[in-house]
Amino acid sequence: MNRKLVAKVATLFAVGLFVASAAFAEGALCSDRLVAGVYGFTLEGTKLAGPPGTPVGSQVGVAMTQFDGKGGLTQIDSVTIGGIAVSDFTHSPATGSYTVNSDCTGNFQLIFTDGRPPVTADFVVVEGGLEIDTVVTSAGGKQGILATRSTGKRQPLTSIW
Repeated sequence: MNRKLVAKVATLFAVGLFVASAAFAEGALCSDRLVAGVYGFTLEGTKLAGPPGTPVGSQVGVAMTQFDGKGGLTQIDSVTIGGIAVSDFTHSPATGSYTVNSDCTGNFQLIFTDGRPPVTADFVVVEGGLEIDTVVTSAGGKQGILATRSTGKRQPLTSIW
């Protein structure tokens, strides 16, 4: 083999190792620590049914959620359903737990202290942890049927509480 060919093969091998190690490192970053911080969420969806006397219709809201990097979270929110406020920022913060899988998918559960039933959602972490896209998979108790999705953007704040 000539020197140019050996140099090209060595260079391609080195580049391949770099790409493989970068891909491995990126995958390894997908953990609870990746989303440590505060995210601002916009929520939208539809409440399709519920107990008599509860609002039904379009749901919109905003939330600030602090992920602790260890599987715990705290959230404040303001939500309306059918134009009727069902929560606002004066309620006690919700708490919960979350898990980020190695493929950057995950789930969380919110436990509300104001009487609302727990909510479970699946999510994907995108943009290297700068964004979390969610879909509600369960809104138990008296909540009724709820179809909701949200997008959370990482905020430059270190804490909201």
